Amino acid sequence: MIRFAIFFLALLAGAAPAFAVTNWIAEQTPETITWEGTEGNGNRFSGRCTAFIADIAFDAEALDASSVTVVIDMMSCLTGEKQKDEYLPAEGWFNVADYPKAVFEAKTFRHDGGNRYLAEGTLTLRGNTHPVTLPFALDIDGGKAHVTGETVLNRLDFGVGAGQLASPDVAAQEVTVRIDLTATKS
Repeated sequence: MIRFAIFFLALLAGAAPAFAVTNWIAEQTPETITWEGTEGNGNRFSGRCTAFIADIAFDAEALDASSVTVVIDMMSCLTGEKQKDEYLPAEGWFNVADYPKAVFEAKTFRHDGGNRYLAEGTLTLRGNTHPVTLPFALDIDGGKAHVTGETVLNRLDFGVGAGQLASPDVAAQEVTVRIDLTATKS
């Protein structure tokens, strides 16, 4: 019985950090999730994903218990250019009919010095899941947090613009994704 009590107390002590994690409510703005690509002719273009749901449980003092899940409505990922915005939801690009959501999940975080961190997770886009590391800066002032980060993805890893659309004459493979998120403690 004493061994059971010690085992139970050890389990509780090990679980304690999970209760220390702070939950955050993300503000949805058009600039929270943006991306930039390059056309085959070298012209750069940008887009934004304006509709998403973020489940954020993060505490710099409890990185091992922190987690982030962001579900993006792919119909909201547009450039503001009529022709591109007609093509993006189509089968060859985002294929929104079959894959209406993209999901970024991170459960591993590392402190990278000062206010810099790394979120190591996965991105699922068009049914393809690949590891993604997102370096980010975090500034907390009272009950507000501001996160900025950037990572580069290869669109072909996720089947975006595959086949004839994979050619660099159509668009570069690399797409830069930027995060500029403000959140409030819940």
